[in-house]
Amino acid sequence: MAASTKASRRPAETEHESPGDSGTASAVPSSMTTEFESPNGLDLNNTDPNTESTNAKARSVAVGESDTSEPGTVGAAPGEFDEVSAVDAIVGSYPELAERAEVIIGLDERIRVTNTTLYPWSAICALRITAANGSRFIGTGWMISPRTVVTAGHCVYLHEEGGWAQSITVIPGCDDASEPYGSHLGTDLRSVTGWTSSKNREYDYGVIILPPSTRPGATTGTFGFATRTDAFLLNAALNLSGYPGDKGGRQQWFMAQRPKSVSERVITYDIDTMGGQSGSPVWVLENGQRYGVGVHTNGNSTGNSATRVTSGVFNNFSNWKNLGM
Repeated sequence: MAASTKASRRPAETEHESPGDSGTASAVPSSMTTEFESPNGLDLNNTDPNTESTNAKARSVAVGESDTSEPGTVGAAPGEFDEVSAVDAIVGSYPELAERAEVIIGLDERIRVTNTTLYPWSAICALRITAANGSRFIGTGWMISPRTVVTAGHCVYLHEEGGWAQSITVIPGCDDASEPYGSHLGTDLRSVTGWTSSKNREYDYGVIILPPSTRPGATTGTFGFATRTDAFLLNAALNLSGYPGDKGGRQQWFMAQRPKSVSERVITYDIDTMGGQSGSPVWVLENGQRYGVGVHTNGNSTGNSATRVTSGVFNNFSNWKNLGM
C-alpha cells in the first residue's frame, strides 16, 4: 500500500507538539521585526482593514448589566444546546459551506488529546455560539491573557445570522462532560472591519473579552503570538488543536505538519480539521515557547487554512490581550 502523502511531508527538523507534553505559558516577544500592513482598499471609508470593529454599542443596549459571569459557572445545560445539530460558525457567514467548510485530506491523522488539563491543551477552548437571531453554532478559541480568547472572525460576527453574536460560552480544556476550568459567558466581542464590513477571509479573526469577574487564562496558561517570515513558516512544524463537530464538539483533537504554502495573509496546510475547529490556534513550539502564528478558519480538499498573524494582526492581539489582563 502506498504511503500517505501527508505522512511523507512530516518534518524531522523542527519541533512538533505532542499531546501530553507539559509547558509554561508564553509571553508575547518583547521585540519583533515586522513590516507595516499594506492597505488593500477593501473599504473606501477605511483604508486599513485591520481597524478594530466591536459590538460595544450593541452590547450596551441589548445586554446592559447582564454581561457578567462567575469563574467556573456552568454554561448552557445539555438540553439547551444541541451539540449534535450545531454546526461550525463559518456557516453563519457562508451557508453554502454547510457540507464542506473543513475537510479530512486523505487519511484522518488527528490524535485525541487525552489530558486537557495540561498546558497548552488547557488553554484551548470549546465555544458555544448563540447568534443574534438565536441560531446556535460551535467553534474553538485560545487564551492569550486571563480574559482574552482569540478565535475566527466568523465566530464572533456571523454575516447571515444577524451580525455580532448574542453571546459565546467559552469552555477551556473541555473534555466530554468534564469542564475542568468551568464555562464562561462572553458578550464583549472584537474583530476588524476587513471581516465585519468587507467579509474578506484574509481578515477572518477576532476575540472574546471575558468579564472582569472571570479569569480562566490565569489558571489554564496562555499562548504567545508572533509574526514570522515566509521562509520560517515554510520550514516550521505547525501545530493545530481544536474541537471538531464530527467528534461531538467536546473532545480536543490535534495534528501537526509543515504548511503547503504561505501568502501575505494566509497559511495553507494539509492538517486534518472538521467543522467546529474554526478559531483553533495554529502555533509553533520554539525554544520551549508556544507562539500562535495563525487562526484556523476554513478549508477544502486542496488544503485547510489559517488567517496569518501579520503585523496588523499582531498589534490588534497585543491591544486585545491588554484589555483582558
